[in-house]
Amino acid sequence: MHNQEPLSILVLGDTHRSEFAAARASLDALGQVDEAASVDEVLATADADGLSPAVIVVAQRYPGEFATESLDQLRHKAPLARIVGLLGSWCEGESRTGYPWPGAIRLYWHQWIPQARRELADLTSGGASTWSLPSTANDEERLLAGSRPTVGNRAGLIVLCVERFESHDWLAAAVSRRGFSTVWMRRGQRMRLQGVRAALFDGTSLETNELVYLRRLHAGLGPAVPIIALADFPRIEDHDRAREAGAAAVLSKPLLLEDLYDRLDELTA
Repeated sequence: MHNQEPLSILVLGDTHRSEFAAARASLDALGQVDEAASVDEVLATADADGLSPAVIVVAQRYPGEFATESLDQLRHKAPLARIVGLLGSWCEGESRTGYPWPGAIRLYWHQWIPQARRELADLTSGGASTWSLPSTANDEERLLAGSRPTVGNRAGLIVLCVERFESHDWLAAAVSRRGFSTVWMRRGQRMRLQGVRAALFDGTSLETNELVYLRRLHAGLGPAVPIIALADFPRIEDHDRAREAGAAAVLSKPLLLEDLYDRLDELTA
């Protein structure tokens, strides 16, 4: 077997912020990374032939930090690069009330680890990455292209700590398709269970009352059972509080099944 060339990745922006830290750390394992603080810095060092990164990651803290005109300059210098926005918490409403960059892939900081890891691994191996679609592809087209057949090759019990039947119903169906069995546990409910591999805690804003139940679930299952907390558009402080309360990982809702499967596979390996 021959060694694959590492993927060339250019990172723009302030990645030292806590909400970007995990995403930035993941890139070193996925490719050859160069960094710059601004588009002007990149353009000043570009040679006459332009730039040749495979992926340009733009870490944007707030809407408008990187102007569309600046990214157009980058596209002119690196026409083959995929431009991927790594978006901070303040960018959550930009797609509804602002002016998102046209032709760019958008990932919020809390979506980065499972999704970028899949896409960058596919790009490195020559697989069918949705980041290879034309820049005109919309979110729906990328979603359809990224759906993969579910392989039910797992085993063990997953506890679903969910309040609403509708939420339990679809989570149970999704987890069962992966091969796991499930049991429904309401918040505050106590059960004697054996063979538990992991738990899903369906939260909303992960505020004080929910964290109380998350701590009780963690205490009841024990430290050996990883808990995945689900939350509505979590901010970094929500993520930190959930981790302190016993969550091994936090996923945002709306939830991609591929993200859920990635985390379940990782935590139950």
